[in-house]
Amino acid sequence: MKTVLNAILKFCAFILAGILILAIPLSLLAYNAGDVLFDQEGVNLIAAAIFLDSDIIPATMEIITNRQADEISQKIEDTDQPQGQELDLFTLVYSMEERNWKNFREALLSDRVIGNWIEVVINGFYRWLDTEEAVPQIHLNMMPLIEQMGGPEGQEAIVAFYDSLPDCTDLQMEEMKTQPGDPLPRAKMVKELCKLSTFPHTEQIQVYSDVMQMVINATPQEYNVTQAVLKRGEPINGVYTIKWNFRRLRVSLSAALLIPIGLLFLILIFGVRSMEGLGQWWGIPLVGGSLITLISALLYKPLWTGILTDRMPEAIPQTSLLYHELISGSARLLTPVFNPLRWQSFLILLIGVGLLAMGFIMKMRGSGEKGS
Repeated sequence: MKTVLNAILKFCAFILAGILILAIPLSLLAYNAGDVLFDQEGVNLIAAAIFLDSDIIPATMEIITNRQADEISQKIEDTDQPQGQELDLFTLVYSMEERNWKNFREALLSDRVIGNWIEVVINGFYRWLDTEEAVPQIHLNMMPLIEQMGGPEGQEAIVAFYDSLPDCTDLQMEEMKTQPGDPLPRAKMVKELCKLSTFPHTEQIQVYSDVMQMVINATPQEYNVTQAVLKRGEPINGVYTIKWNFRRLRVSLSAALLIPIGLLFLILIFGVRSMEGLGQWWGIPLVGGSLITLISALLYKPLWTGILTDRMPEAIPQTSLLYHELISGSARLLTPVFNPLRWQSFLILLIGVGLLAMGFIMKMRGSGEKGS
């Protein structure tokens, strides 16, 4: 009976050791993820690196304006112009290419503006998470952007965009039917997006300056993100539920390391009967788990790139700038999660090898004592 019981206990310990091998990398990954996601200062630094040190913003602008054509296809009319001479804002933004969005990003969305928005959003989220606020109070100050659009930076953006336009072809010139002395074909000029040889450049640039002024007039001094989210139909109770889910996630991730510790304790109860056995029952799963963890830390970038590539929406083509920025940006987000796995796995590997060496030495010493 005792032999059968020992066999059952060892079988349970064997199963627990196998689970421990998988639990070690998963628990470390969960703990590191929680350590990164719920570190307010660290998230600020990561977000700043992603949005300020990359082209993800102009790349996103380009994709959004191409995907939401129906929503932004509206005509902004200049009341001083005759009927039919309106400015088509959608045609302007829809036809902008990658380089144009980069120019606008550099001229209008400065690091100061974007950095302030990132700080406001992240600080508002964590303040909401740690208080009893029903919804996060996030208000973006739009005045720095408005000032830049109306100042020299905005004019530089307009000039940079105009300089990037090609000269009008003969067919485009025929389409616009421009003759010396005729008024500037404002609507057709914006639709064709080219430089007319029959009008001064300053007059053509003024057309885009008028569009910019219309955008300035339509931009509020403060954008209430909270109100915009609630207008989309998200009930307050649902937002409060999200808060508690985040709080439970934070507690769960911080306690993730208790899982391998608990498994080690159970293995100790079920399988270990001597110090020699301790070296084997603990050493082998620790070595196995640490090796899997180390491999994951070394190969996570190509593995993640492959996973993300297979699941990238069709709306984001592989040739687009946003496609490459999403891959590189997500890799930056994963780096502080996976990098600690290297020294963590190395430390666990040393402990596991030490336990195995201890068990082997004690086994050899026991065999020597029996022989003598």
